[in-house]
Amino acid sequence: MNGFRQVISQHEGVEVPPNIPHQIFNESDCDLEFLVISQPPSHGDRILRNPHSQ
Repeated sequence: MNGFRQVISQHEGVEVPPNIPHQIFNESDCDLEFLVISQPPSHGDRILRNPHSQ
């Protein structure tokens, strides 16, 4: 988040302040489920890119 890596475990969460760049990666062999709650709504603010491309 905002240029720093943060590792979280099962049942943990992270609050991302508005306008802070962030990404999520699953580096485990297990399935990942995550919940996003945005306030105010964040529809249309997504920037998608392949993290392995240059």
